[in-house]
Amino acid sequence: MSNGGFYFRYWGVRGSIPAPGPDTARYGGNTTCIEVQVGDQLFCVDGGTGVRMYGQDLLRRLPVQVTFLMTHLHWDHVQGFPFFTPFLVPGNEFHIYSGHHNGGNILGVLKQLMAQPAFPISMDAFQSEVSFDFLEPGDALPFGDLTIRTALLNHPGGVIGYRFEYGGKVFVHASDWEQPADGSLDEEFVAFIRDADVLSVDATYTDDEYQGKVGPMRKGWGHATQEEAIRHADAAGVKRTILFHHEQSRTDAEMDALGAKLFGGRTDLSFAVEGERVDLL
Repeated sequence: MSNGGFYFRYWGVRGSIPAPGPDTARYGGNTTCIEVQVGDQLFCVDGGTGVRMYGQDLLRRLPVQVTFLMTHLHWDHVQGFPFFTPFLVPGNEFHIYSGHHNGGNILGVLKQLMAQPAFPISMDAFQSEVSFDFLEPGDALPFGDLTIRTALLNHPGGVIGYRFEYGGKVFVHASDWEQPADGSLDEEFVAFIRDADVLSVDATYTDDEYQGKVGPMRKGWGHATQEEAIRHADAAGVKRTILFHHEQSRTDAEMDALGAKLFGGRTDLSFAVEGERVDLL
């Protein structure tokens, strides 16, 4: 494959549960979905509610071939799949990778999501070719000149991080990662994100929320703080860090205030915004 373009786009940036409404419209209220295009190859990380709008966009490009990469199978990462219209259109091809480190598999989850009494349309309605494959954390997936490396991250039940390496550029998506509760540096995580051009990283909580100074203690809930996400990215020499998986009740105004406090004028730090496209090549 020739050294073509390389970009990613956020279709869903919220964590845990969708948060629609006027107070979250600017940063976005859909749950996890990230489109990645490398040359002429399409990838999608996770199928949260953002995948519905991604599917509407794909309908303008038919027929399509898309490789889905599942981080894990928690509700907010799969709940959009029943509303992904391209599954119902003949001529498309979808290959879905997921791990079985948490004892589940994406095929079984989809069957449950698209079954009575939860949903009126079953997977029998699929007209596209949809195939499934297991992925062991630590595997490297070759796609021509692109290599996708994987790692098991700290989250209840485990979660897979994805590192895209192409054309001398590196994009890492590390959703649902939690820093060590004792305040130490997660050296394995730092090694995985080392020298990334762009890191999209879980940063759900503030330090005060994580430690229980504001509301319940969140240690062990499976998500990082903004401060720790930045500290780990800096330790790894990441060139640009985008904080992702926004806490569901966080308003646009509150995120603006947090950004002013956290970023300190640094242009390499930002919050993920639904609809934002980032070009690496």
